[in-house]
Amino acid sequence: MDFPGEKLVIKLWETVAEKGIGSLFKPWQMRREGRASIELKREELIAIAQAECEAERIRHGDASGSGSPARLLLADDNSQSNVKEQPAFARRIAPAVESVVIADTVRREANVTRALLQAEEALESDPQVPPDAKVNEDWLYRWRDSASQVSTEELQNLWGRLLAGEVKAPGTYSLRTLEFLRNLSQQEAEAVSKLSQFVIEGAIYRQAQDLLEAQGLSYGFLLYMQQLGIVAGVEAVGIEVMWKSLDKAKFARALKCNSVVLVATADNPELTIKLPIYQLTAVGSQVLSLGKFEPNVAYLEKVAEHLKGQGVEVELAQYIQISPTQIRYFNGRKL
Repeated sequence: MDFPGEKLVIKLWETVAEKGIGSLFKPWQMRREGRASIELKREELIAIAQAECEAERIRHGDASGSGSPARLLLADDNSQSNVKEQPAFARRIAPAVESVVIADTVRREANVTRALLQAEEALESDPQVPPDAKVNEDWLYRWRDSASQVSTEELQNLWGRLLAGEVKAPGTYSLRTLEFLRNLSQQEAEAVSKLSQFVIEGAIYRQAQDLLEAQGLSYGFLLYMQQLGIVAGVEAVGIEVMWKSLDKAKFARALKCNSVVLVATADNPELTIKLPIYQLTAVGSQVLSLGKFEPNVAYLEKVAEHLKGQGVEVELAQYIQISPTQIRYFNGRKL
C-alpha cells in the first residue's frame, strides 16, 4: 500500500467513474498505472487550468469546438439551402449558442474535478477501511450539480470534504444538507466556520461564554446561526446533553472535537455526565463536521473542568477513525 488512504481513494474514483462524474479528466485511470501522486496532481491541475483558459477563449469568440451538435440547431441536416435562406442574425445564433454551451460545460467539469481532487486529498491519510455500501445515486448526481457551480477554492474544498465523508460512510450527509450548502454564500460559510472549533459531539458548551465572545461567538452571532438553521434553542436556558458509559465494566466516554478527543473515565459504570449546551440542528451537525480547525485548548480545558466536577478523569488526546463508530486515541494527557 503506497499511502494510508489508498483504498478509500480508489473507492472514491471508482464511485464517481461508475456514474461518469469527473469524466473530463478521469485521473483515477492514471492512478492504476502506479504513477507518483504528486506528479499526477500537478498534471491534473495544469489540465484544468488549460481547459478553463480554452473555455474563456471560446466564450469570447477566439476559438470554437468544431463538430459540436450546437452548430446544427438551426439547420436541416438534409438541406444546406435552408441555412443560406436564414437571416444573417439567425446564422450567427448557432455559433454563439455553441460557444456558451462549450464554455459552460468546461467550466462545470473543471469545478467538479477540482472538488474531486479536494476529496482525494481529504482521504489520502485516512486508514479507515472502505465500506461495502455505495453512495446513493441521487445524492451523487445532486453533489455533482452543486459542486459544478462553485469556483472558489474554499467552497470547492468544502464540497470535496463532503464527498469524502459520504464515500467513507454513505448516508452521513442528507439531501437537505446538500441543499443548505448549495445556497450558502462565501460570507455565510466563513461565519459558520467560526463555530467548528467549539463543537463537541454536535453541541457547544454554553458556560464558556467569555471565551466564546472573545472568539467572535457573541449571543447575537449565535442567534444569526439559529436563523441560518445551524443552532437551535439559543434563547432557551437549561438545555443539557447527557452521556452514559460505552463500557459495562467502568465509565468510559469519548467526546470528539475536530482532530482531538476528550476521554472521560471513572470506576463507576453507572455514572452519567452532563454538559449545558447550545444544541446544533441535524443539518448544523452535518455541516460543521466538515470543518477543519486546530482545537481550542483553552475551551476544551473549561469543558474538562466542568466534567471533572462530576467525578470523572479527563484526557485530551489525538485520535484516528477506524470505522464510522470506532476510534483509536493516542498521545493523551490529563487535564
